[in-house]
Amino acid sequence: MSLTTAQILDLAPDASSRKAGQDQAKPQKWAGLGRAGTVIWGEIKGSGASPYRTVADLAGPSSKCTCPSRKFPCKHGLGLMLVDASAPIAEGEPPDWAAAWMKGRESRAAAAETRAKEPAKPVDERAQAKRRQAREDRVAAALDELDLWLRDLMRRGLAAARSEPYAFWDRMAGRLVDGQAPGLARRVRTLPGLIAAAPQAGAPRPEAALGLGLGRLALLLRAARRLDALSPEQAAGVRAALGYPVTAEEMAARPDQADTWAVLAHAVEEEDRLTARSVWLVGRASGALAQVIDYGTAGSPLPPAPAAGQDFSGALAFQPGDPPLRAVFREGRAGPAAGAVLPGAASVAAARDAFADALSRAPWLERWPVRLGSVRLGRLAAGSAAAFAAGDETGSLALRAEPRLPSLLAVAAGRPVDLFGLYDGYGLSPLALIAEGRLYAMPAQDSQPVLLQVA
Repeated sequence: MSLTTAQILDLAPDASSRKAGQDQAKPQKWAGLGRAGTVIWGEIKGSGASPYRTVADLAGPSSKCTCPSRKFPCKHGLGLMLVDASAPIAEGEPPDWAAAWMKGRESRAAAAETRAKEPAKPVDERAQAKRRQAREDRVAAALDELDLWLRDLMRRGLAAARSEPYAFWDRMAGRLVDGQAPGLARRVRTLPGLIAAAPQAGAPRPEAALGLGLGRLALLLRAARRLDALSPEQAAGVRAALGYPVTAEEMAARPDQADTWAVLAHAVEEEDRLTARSVWLVGRASGALAQVIDYGTAGSPLPPAPAAGQDFSGALAFQPGDPPLRAVFREGRAGPAAGAVLPGAASVAAARDAFADALSRAPWLERWPVRLGSVRLGRLAAGSAAAFAAGDETGSLALRAEPRLPSLLAVAAGRPVDLFGLYDGYGLSPLALIAEGRLYAMPAQDSQPVLLQVA
């Protein structure tokens, strides 16, 4: 198998890596190129005395290079894959260093499979219950403090809140982190950004956005006080929003959902000094949407994931929560897509109903994925400052005024398209578009849509 140029560039950790990788994508720069199945390798001259040895597995996709770069994949890994994308590298006998990397991957995969089959080690249930109760007590104290803080904020009014410096919000967030409620802390830290944001089309006014953010916090706080009155799935969703992790034991008990999953897009965000990558998928048979999130820190690579425009044939396991969305990869393999279609694409009215249903089950949701079928992109109102929207005969959804929007409109060119994105009740942030059998996905790092797959 081979990846397309756009799929490879979408793996780049940042825009500078994309450009540097393209600079390395010249076959004449490489020596000893070869392939064994989905694994490719080659050597390239760098700043050192010895050439860098680079190997990549296109099925991961993943790569390894002897260069000192702390980025994953590095520019040489990107360049090697781009060389193969332009003209498939010929089969050959892998050199010792490439064979050792391949064997190491096979050994690690086999070891992981063996560990998964091993019986679980005895658990000190008493110590575990003690740790669990200690965290519950800390979270309860954090909820009490947040409740008092919100009441004081409402007593003084939103106008006073808008004048508070960032340190005011950060102090409260820090207390919530100390109280082991990082999910609440993240929400508090986003509030000053809502206040400072300039008014734009497809977004609420700053004062309305602040009120909305505080309202969601209050709703989540109230739900956290009533966990016993909620269904198990609803309670799990609340706990996840507070920041409780899902344990390995809980995930092991979750059922697999097998399907051929179309990978629609990747999205990368920075969260509290962590890099969070979301992989968005939709089941071709089930129509179920899934979000697989992986976290990484500076200098540590994110785990391999199927590229946008590929299909993942296998199983996902959904974490507990209502409505279900977040999932993890189970057994399966990435490969070429069966076609550029958007399963479950529906009208604007149906998308609004889906968003309303999600809010009725978890009213603290900030965004929800929606799928639109056969919509046209156009100006919502006359004038240079007017918003753009995606619409059909049932209504329209405003599009966020983002740097990528002009390129998105150019790709659509007035034709009916299918659109996938995140909707917050005010505007839609597009992540992928399908036009005339071609999938265009928004790169995780840059502002231009990229052609990823042709049906």
